[in-house]
Amino acid sequence: MTGMTTTEPKLPPITILIEWENAQDVEDFWVRRALTALQDELERQHNLMSELPRVMYLYNENVVHEDAIRKEIAIAAPRLEQFCRLEFKPTPGLTYYKLKNYGVAETRTELVAMVDSDAAPQPGWLPALLKPFADPQVMAVGGFTVLGFNNLVSKVMALTWIFNLRSERKQTLGRHKIHANNCAFRTDFFRANPWPDLPAFKKQCGFWIRDIEKRGIKWVRTADAMTVHAPQPGIPFLIWRAWIAGLDRDYQGAQTISQNRLRRVAFAFQFWAKKSWRSTKRIIAKGHEVDLPAWQMPAALFLAGCYYLILLVAQLGSALTRRYQKLPPLLQVLQHQ
Repeated sequence: MTGMTTTEPKLPPITILIEWENAQDVEDFWVRRALTALQDELERQHNLMSELPRVMYLYNENVVHEDAIRKEIAIAAPRLEQFCRLEFKPTPGLTYYKLKNYGVAETRTELVAMVDSDAAPQPGWLPALLKPFADPQVMAVGGFTVLGFNNLVSKVMALTWIFNLRSERKQTLGRHKIHANNCAFRTDFFRANPWPDLPAFKKQCGFWIRDIEKRGIKWVRTADAMTVHAPQPGIPFLIWRAWIAGLDRDYQGAQTISQNRLRRVAFAFQFWAKKSWRSTKRIIAKGHEVDLPAWQMPAALFLAGCYYLILLVAQLGSALTRRYQKLPPLLQVLQHQ
């Protein structure tokens, strides 16, 4: 008998969108690590691609020049262009979510993926992100993002911030979230349903996915499409990020719970208590997963407490002083997390 041979199905044509906003904030180490990881992943999947993927870098031309991006690629991923069609798209002042929306408008493939400029795709990322689209009803796929760490502050945030740990695959799959730093879509669907333009810094993806679920549109989350995202670059950035997170959280409360100021204040204290307790438990029980030694736990607890205290102050200030217009029904959140 002649042995049977099987070949893996080819991956469909894909455009990968990468904003160059985060790259301007974090250390070069993380940006170059992300570039190298993308090059390596495209090389690993090269023989499975039905055609070369299109990799599109999107940037604000008022802040950065194409030459700066090309320089980083030459340093960290000199072979990247062998495994993709590389493009650079300047935009007149667009930022994070708007950059991604702009990129989708420029996409010609049926599928489009998004990964941040400081997020490193892990082996198997691309096929895992594309596999669910074999079901024609699936319109979106969310991957699994973990936070990188290399010092005490980044270890604390890896334990206490919005992303799960590597060991928490099941928890990730159970969370009804999609992150704009690691996801894929049917292009035509996303063009018709882009990231919303909201008066919030980082809440667009949360509102977007709950709108999609409310409308009964099928999407999938996979823990196999993993990226390692850069940590926050230092204490000053972390303080700013905590303050902005507090403003965003109040905006979410105003849209999902009540516009009443007292109820928004109560929501702020409820969220602070929940996160403070969660942070304490995770630092004590899971610190070993980020190589946090026991002698650093008191400092870790202090840092986590400071982060969520700043967030609380910002959220309370917003609840007591800001008013928000109620969103249209299709962008309201059914329940908060």
